[in-house]
Amino acid sequence: MPIFWDISCLKVLIWMPRFELEGWNSRIRAGFWIIGILCGGIMAYTTRFFINGDAIAYIEMGEAFRKGDWSGVVNLTYSPGYPALLGLAQAILQTNPLNELPLLRITNLFCFALAMAACDLVMWFVRREAHRFWSAGETPLPLPIISALCYSMFLVSSLVFVRIRLINPDMLIVAIVLGCMAAILWIRENPDKYFRYGVLGTILGIGYLTKSFFFPFSPIFFALAGLCSDSLRRAVPRILVAILCMLLVSAPLIGALSSRLGRFTYGELGKHIYAKFISGKGEPIYPKILAEKPKTASYVSEFACTRPAGFDICYWHEGLRPDYDLAAHLNVIPGNLWDILEQTPWLLIMVLWFAAQWKLGSVSPGAIRPPSMFLLLIVTAGFGIAFYGLVRMEPRYIAPYLFLGFVAMTIVLRGRPHDEKARRRSILAAVLLIGFFLVMVVHSVVDQSLRGLHSTDKTLSYRDSYNEHLAVKDFLMQKGLRKGDYAGLVGEPPVYWGRMAGLKIAGEIEDESQFMESSRDERRVATGVLKRIGVKVLVAKGGRFSTMAAEGWEKTPYTTDYYVLFLTPRSPGT
Repeated sequence: MPIFWDISCLKVLIWMPRFELEGWNSRIRAGFWIIGILCGGIMAYTTRFFINGDAIAYIEMGEAFRKGDWSGVVNLTYSPGYPALLGLAQAILQTNPLNELPLLRITNLFCFALAMAACDLVMWFVRREAHRFWSAGETPLPLPIISALCYSMFLVSSLVFVRIRLINPDMLIVAIVLGCMAAILWIRENPDKYFRYGVLGTILGIGYLTKSFFFPFSPIFFALAGLCSDSLRRAVPRILVAILCMLLVSAPLIGALSSRLGRFTYGELGKHIYAKFISGKGEPIYPKILAEKPKTASYVSEFACTRPAGFDICYWHEGLRPDYDLAAHLNVIPGNLWDILEQTPWLLIMVLWFAAQWKLGSVSPGAIRPPSMFLLLIVTAGFGIAFYGLVRMEPRYIAPYLFLGFVAMTIVLRGRPHDEKARRRSILAAVLLIGFFLVMVVHSVVDQSLRGLHSTDKTLSYRDSYNEHLAVKDFLMQKGLRKGDYAGLVGEPPVYWGRMAGLKIAGEIEDESQFMESSRDERRVATGVLKRIGVKVLVAKGGRFSTMAAEGWEKTPYTTDYYVLFLTPRSPGT
């Protein structure tokens, strides 16, 4: 059929949920959108002052994108997709370093809405699949219960695991993964349409522009799409279309990154993480080591950023290479899995729920070819979790795959015909799990909101922490520092004050303990070499620096434990 017909089908799929039958499904879907946007909006507002470690890099890449400074966009560590959205928001909202953190949370809320839309699209296919089993009396759970289970699990995955407060692409990644899954399920409905494979490849290309992880992971989606076809001969040309579309979208970034390094690369973050956290050899070649004890490095560069060392981490660690070690790798995997269980022990509740449902009925995985929906969902979920488990794992990284795995667990359940007692128990267990998920979401909203706005005796609120950055910025500028001046760090204190003041962090003494344990003369040598490259002030965070007043360290007013050491004479009157 003509491609124009297929395009119209895509539009129908996107808007179909608006025209569902009246009843509980429609009410539950409306509740999903109301609860999701309400909770997401509250979190975006109450945590608007939160500063995560890589926020500055993404914001400054967004600035580079906005200004057309492509050298600042071609980053070996961070992909440009999310910064492009930030740059667009910066242009529309006319942000500056003093107001951008609260305002740019709108971008995160937009990404969350995209993720909700992608979830809704996946659920459209899920409801169609579940309806077939429900009509045949096979599933123990009514369709509204299945919808409520999956929607509530999505809210947990996105709002509890990923969190709107983080200025990073993780929420956008959720939207892209679910978009790819929806494309796979769309292909499954009619695997002959070339256009559908093109849509999959385009989404994967956008995924790569958002996170380099999609480049090595895309073969999983291509394989699943090919599996949907009834023969290898028919599948190959269609998969080639998907691959071509992905490469067309990805090629400009791959070419720019490869040109920068002088060799092929699609991104260096995976190699860097392996070399640093599992097994590596070699030494970084770009930082200039100014002193050995305490180890002091210069990060003077042409990057238009606040902290070059954090703006493109992989660039500064070029020379540190992965050294594959099977034993070391095998030791990492159990630790990664344990970390996830330690941070989210409630995942065991889902396992117990599934086991109980299985006992009350049965499971039916379906066929391998053509693949059942369960197979497509569980393979994507399994490989997604496994990929991160091989290197480094955090709940927010695997959130979309946990959601897809849960959806697979839900639709694979089958009931016992004519066993009304077992059916009622299945529904009761499902309702209890839905309630548990919603309680988790509400608890997360309340907890993050309290942490955002109210300090305790032990922890500053996000707002008060932000105000401390303002205090450091004001103090440095009162003492004569100006935009463009060089600053330095001892240890790894938060550095948003540097962006607020327009400073550039050109020198770092990374090991705070080594600095404190060095002799006074050794510290004097380290600060002296930093002074020679133009660093005017050192900033550190921690009560230990209160013991070094004799060496010139002074506490920043209106902060709990920020300390500064001025290396150059101050302006008259300061």
